[in-house]
Amino acid sequence: MGTKPPVFRAWYFDGRTANKHPAQVQPTAEHLVLRFKSGHQILWPYADIRLTPAGKGKTSTHLERITRDTPQPITEQLLIEDAAFLERVEQVAPEKLGSFWSRPKHARSRRLLLWLAALCIPFLLYGVWTVAIPALSDQVAENVPPEWEAKLGQTVFDSMFQNTPQAPAGQQKKLMDAITERLLATVPGQPYHFRVYIHPSMQVNALALPGGIVVVFQGLLNQSASPEELAGVLAHEFQHVLRRHSTRGIIRQLASGTLLSLMVGDANSVMNTVLNTAGQLDSLRFSRNMETEADRSGMEMMVAARIDPKGMVRIFEKLQKQEREMLQAIQDKTGETAEWMKYLSTHPAAQDRVKMLETLSQSAGSAPLPVLPEADWSVMHKRLQTTTQPKAK
Repeated sequence: MGTKPPVFRAWYFDGRTANKHPAQVQPTAEHLVLRFKSGHQILWPYADIRLTPAGKGKTSTHLERITRDTPQPITEQLLIEDAAFLERVEQVAPEKLGSFWSRPKHARSRRLLLWLAALCIPFLLYGVWTVAIPALSDQVAENVPPEWEAKLGQTVFDSMFQNTPQAPAGQQKKLMDAITERLLATVPGQPYHFRVYIHPSMQVNALALPGGIVVVFQGLLNQSASPEELAGVLAHEFQHVLRRHSTRGIIRQLASGTLLSLMVGDANSVMNTVLNTAGQLDSLRFSRNMETEADRSGMEMMVAARIDPKGMVRIFEKLQKQEREMLQAIQDKTGETAEWMKYLSTHPAAQDRVKMLETLSQSAGSAPLPVLPEADWSVMHKRLQTTTQPKAK
């Protein structure tokens, strides 16, 4: 004699009203039988039954069925407050229970896809930021007219300084022009009008802006002991311009900021990014790859101009010494090693770049020609009489 199928108490929602109706549910081999106090009963075939999004809880099971025997489909629901319900149904109808799980499987699949998406999004964004944006920005930069670069460079220049650093005059101009003309003669037909300015700051630094503006700080001039050493610096900065490093960096910054604003759905931020990018370019740095490219191409320019390439090596050796002293000062102050700065800096480590420059300098196929051998180089060490200061960052 077979065991009588179990009966479970449940709440029935007819899909037409917000009322719930008490019912008894009895599983059979083919369907669930819903019986009500009125004596009325409804048959739910297993093939029509699905778990709701709430699905199976610890103490209850929530099912639904869509009826299509009415003009408009109606979703009926059934709440069984018994944790053993599905287990007992499995015993009564072992081949039918799988239909219950079709929706949870889909739900689990969706959840799995969401988890996978959450895991993949950081890698996707990393790829966009490190590969897609740089590649697209470089392609766009290659098609920017030099006239636009010149205007952009002037805008950046004006935003960086409260007053314009002075152009060299007199003997300083003669020396600077001679070096500039010698270097640029190696790239005939280049589209830029180069202008070199001297800033009175004692920083040992120089910078290049889009369109051909180069600013050399007095501190760097004081470190240079010969025209060949200054030529090494200028060759490096000229290559930043010729290879459109500044323009590429600007477009990358603009593209990254705009994409980030679009991702968070802030249209105002998009516009602010577009409007403010030029004003924030004083904090823009070249990538390490760009710096290495400028080092390598700058040395090639020195060799092509038949300017003693050892001058470029010597000036970067001085920069290496200064960097080493700076790192040591930081280490003495903090009590920690400053080796990590080698990897965080956008500039290649000074020791590494000097070794590369020494190797490249040996490629000179002909003897170098002196640059203004009769000139009094000490005139370049005289600080310009100006109160120009960089704009505070």
